[in-house]
Amino acid sequence: MPEYANQTSAVRNLQRYLRRLSFGESTIPDPPIDGIFDSRTEQALREFQRLRGFPMTGHADRQTWERLYEDYRAAQALGAQPQRVALFPVTPDGYMLDPNTRGFVVTALQYMLRELSHNHKELSDLPITGIYDDATAKAVRLFQSRNNIPEDGLVGLLTWNALTDQYNLLFLRADRE
Repeated sequence: MPEYANQTSAVRNLQRYLRRLSFGESTIPDPPIDGIFDSRTEQALREFQRLRGFPMTGHADRQTWERLYEDYRAAQALGAQPQRVALFPVTPDGYMLDPNTRGFVVTALQYMLRELSHNHKELSDLPITGIYDDATAKAVRLFQSRNNIPEDGLVGLLTWNALTDQYNLLFLRADRE
C-alpha cells in the first residue's frame, strides 16, 4: 500500500476521534472526516492538546495519539447501546419452548411473564426456575388467552413476539416517565 494511503487512513481516524470527542467538548471543532489534514483538523487537534495539558503543536505525536484514542474509546463506551442478547432464534422454524425445556431462555420467558403482572395479576407469583414446568405452561396459556393466541401452553414465534412486544413496551414507557 502506498505511503499516502496509510497517511490518509491515519488522518481519517484522527478526524473520526476528534469529531466524536467534539460532541462532548464544545470547544473542539468538528473536523471533516475526509483524510485531508487541513486547518480545521489542526485546530481541533490543538484544542484537544490544550484541554489535555499537552503542548499545542497541532501534530499527533505518540502521547497525543494514545490519549486521543483512549478518550475516543471512553466516549464510545459512554454512548454505546447495550449489546443485544439473542435469546430466541431470529428465524425459529420448528423452534418451540415447551414443557421440560430448561435454560436461560426459559428464565427470560418466566421473568418477562412475571414483569407483565401489572396486566395479568395471576402472573406475579410465577416462580423463576429456568425450567418450563406446569406453572410456566399455565402462565403461557393465560397470556395466550388474554392476547387472542391459540392456547396451547407452548411458546412459538407468535407467542414469543407478543410477549416481547408487551415487555418492551412496558419498559419503553418506563424510560419516558
